[in-house]
Amino acid sequence: MRASYYLLIIIVLSAWLGTSSNVSAKTIEAGDVSTSWVGTGETHDLPDEGQVIHATVKGALIVRHFKGESEKKHIHTAELICSIRVTMNAKQNQRSQIGLCTVFAHAGKDVGYGQWKCDGGLNECEGEFTFTHGTGGWTGIAGTTPMFSRIIFEKLEGERARAIGYASWPNLTYTLP
Repeated sequence: MRASYYLLIIIVLSAWLGTSSNVSAKTIEAGDVSTSWVGTGETHDLPDEGQVIHATVKGALIVRHFKGESEKKHIHTAELICSIRVTMNAKQNQRSQIGLCTVFAHAGKDVGYGQWKCDGGLNECEGEFTFTHGTGGWTGIAGTTPMFSRIIFEKLEGERARAIGYASWPNLTYTLP
């Protein structure tokens, strides 16, 4: 009876230790990240003198890693592609942006997926970027970090438009399992 009791305790402890080691996540402070992007899309006028714009933008992320003042800073790049929707109203000086993005790093070996949302005036808007999942070295990536964005649209013929802009993540932070 006593041997069964000890065996049960060992099994329970082993199961608990096995699952508890998977719970801790590693927080990564990637550093200062920025991108300039360009893309195309279409604009649709709204009855309230506003516009809805759907576009795809592409750019290169510039990641400036910082470890400390005395250490060297490292710079990496990654490819960024986002499908965006912008709702704006010049009369009310309002803009809302939503983006679904894919980030390709390390020659495509690490892929991260995320979404962002920001609200503000017609110029720069402030919001948050959330990593939703990833593959490769970013499998299990998660986290939300502040961001700033600006996108300018140039209307071409018909409903077509060209998009140019930038985004900045002052301290891109995420977690990995």
